[in-house]
Amino acid sequence: MTLAPPPADYDGTPVRHALLRGTCLWHVHKRAYPAGSFNSVPSSPMFGGGRFDSTDDDRYPYWYAALDERTALAEILLRDLPYDRRGARALTREAVEGRRISGLTLTRDLDLVRLIDEVDLAAVAQDQWLVIATGHEYAQTRAWGHWLRGKAPWAHGFIWHSRRDHGRPVIVLFGDRCATAFGTDYEKKLLHEVSDLATDLDDKAGAEWLNGLLAPYRVAVSGL
Repeated sequence: MTLAPPPADYDGTPVRHALLRGTCLWHVHKRAYPAGSFNSVPSSPMFGGGRFDSTDDDRYPYWYAALDERTALAEILLRDLPYDRRGARALTREAVEGRRISGLTLTRDLDLVRLIDEVDLAAVAQDQWLVIATGHEYAQTRAWGHWLRGKAPWAHGFIWHSRRDHGRPVIVLFGDRCATAFGTDYEKKLLHEVSDLATDLDDKAGAEWLNGLLAPYRVAVSGL
């Protein structure tokens, strides 16, 4: 693990990964916002936020998703969720209030920086720390993400394996890169929301569906 990104003259080449048109992407979001709406609010350079968010040091809209619906749920809902004495985990109703999971079809081919295995990470002078670091180190992973964006001006985003659903891929897309490639209305051009793949998580039916999906993770919504 190296906390500081390499110097500007580092000659490594990020590995390119093609994410193909027609891929289904899963996104957990507040119901008040469209499923394909990118987040344009930069995170603090030092505190809170997500792994590869923008900050005032490198501003861009960003959008996280997974290639599997359970992975998308795990990334958002299982963060720091403790086990009880019986080895179960309880998800509070507050955690799912106002939330929806949506499935969206990708309508364009995308090029991503691949951060899946050790070869991918070695190409950018890193190891697994970059993709498994916990929240208190996100200031460092964001700095690395900004450096990687500079090394890969062709990249629409990154792909790596989920920390909370090991072995399954998650992605982040960068709105500035998508706007350059597809126009300022990239959100509508790039992501087609499939209404039949949307599930509200905060009503009784949604909570029961969620319990069935997360049962292998020993997670259930409390207070049903």
